[in-house]
Amino acid sequence: MNMLIRFFIMTSLLRQQLKQQPASQTLSEETIMTPTVRQYRVLPHDMGFRDHLPNYRYLSFIELNITKWVATSCYHKGIKPLKWVLAMQEMIYLKPIKFLHKITLSSVVAGWDHKYVYFEHRFFVKNQLMGVGMTKFVLEGKKGKRYTPEILDMYGEHLTNSITSWNEHQVAVKSTPERH
Repeated sequence: MNMLIRFFIMTSLLRQQLKQQPASQTLSEETIMTPTVRQYRVLPHDMGFRDHLPNYRYLSFIELNITKWVATSCYHKGIKPLKWVLAMQEMIYLKPIKFLHKITLSSVVAGWDHKYVYFEHRFFVKNQLMGVGMTKFVLEGKKGKRYTPEILDMYGEHLTNSITSWNEHQVAVKSTPERH
């Protein structure tokens, strides 16, 4: 419930902010690569039974940041908001995040190819890096129509070594025979 409330607050504030800015019809690489930075407070309903932020909550905070980025990008392009559909996600947990900690989550486009957009996420508490995540997703419109990243002015491929090795790992995992 908490994430749903955060989602509605974020989207209503975002709509108000975007109404004050004109749509530009094109996105520069600088605009595309500008980090989405938001702060969150760890509240009682965010907590797991082990007295720290559970794995699934990290992913929920990531969803809020990506949703904000997609909505903002669509607005600047002057197109109807697109949905994004998760294809792969990975987290590296460095330190536990505790009750009432104030999290700063910085999410930035790490790259794209002809099908996917890739994001890198960094979780901080008081400037201390607590976790790093990667997300890979596709863009989708109404009735499930898929769009390439080109709809948001992301042309060609813009891949880093981290993205390439991450994709290679995914292929290796999928091709490993079951051992049951």
